[in-house]
Amino acid sequence: MECLMQRHWHTTIMRENEQHLMAETAYLDSRIERRAVMRVEIDSLKTVEAWLERLGRPGDMLEKREYIEGLQGVPAYLGSGSQLKKGMQEIEDEMERSLFNECVIGIVQAETFLFMERGYNSADEYSKSWEDFYAGSCRYYSNLDKIKVSWGDYIGRTGRKKNLFNRSKSQQLMHDEKGDLIINGSLIDSFHQVSSHLILDQDMKVISAHGQLLRAPDKVCFDAATAMNNLIGKSLYGTSKKELANLLGAGQGCVHLIDLVYDSVKTLQL
Repeated sequence: MECLMQRHWHTTIMRENEQHLMAETAYLDSRIERRAVMRVEIDSLKTVEAWLERLGRPGDMLEKREYIEGLQGVPAYLGSGSQLKKGMQEIEDEMERSLFNECVIGIVQAETFLFMERGYNSADEYSKSWEDFYAGSCRYYSNLDKIKVSWGDYIGRTGRKKNLFNRSKSQQLMHDEKGDLIINGSLIDSFHQVSSHLILDQDMKVISAHGQLLRAPDKVCFDAATAMNNLIGKSLYGTSKKELANLLGAGQGCVHLIDLVYDSVKTLQL
């Protein structure tokens, strides 16, 4: 067994003060090290400033910081995809741009502890708004009539004040003695825990696919892993995220599992 590549992400969302959040994603792989940072207003979630750090490796440990002025004033939230894309057009590398998307994902997850600042009167009102907005978007929100645990009950009634959200992801690409490729993915954060395992033959076709949700809001989420069987026989190289989402159940799938397997697709391309 030979390890070909390792990739690691860590996202943290911190309350800097009463007005601002600090969101950052640190990324390392077998080639590079990067760090994306966003400072956003808590009430509007508009970006105050953002920067990208390109960190050197042994032999040249130089640290370079680039401020991304195009992101100033852009909401770091759902529905801002086109504005975020436009604001990052000065960043040529797709992977570097994706690190700011990871920050935004983290902010969306952390919002559950900011419902008062975001204009909601209670945690229940906030949860209800998500049930309406996200209806049909994933297995949990597509089966609200079947769930036994509400989002509010899942996280509990004691909220976080400073360190609001953490997420770590990893990808390991290996080559076995038969020439097959093995990709193991892992996602663990303050609310979820997901793993994936893929084996691809020398033609890049999936010959084995397994996924598991180890921690999720409700038992209804766990069945989303069965959709991994839909990948068997498929060639994942170059697969778009939309195509992958459809294979993994779309609105009946798990968005976190879809994201994790898409990271595996991008790992293959690297």
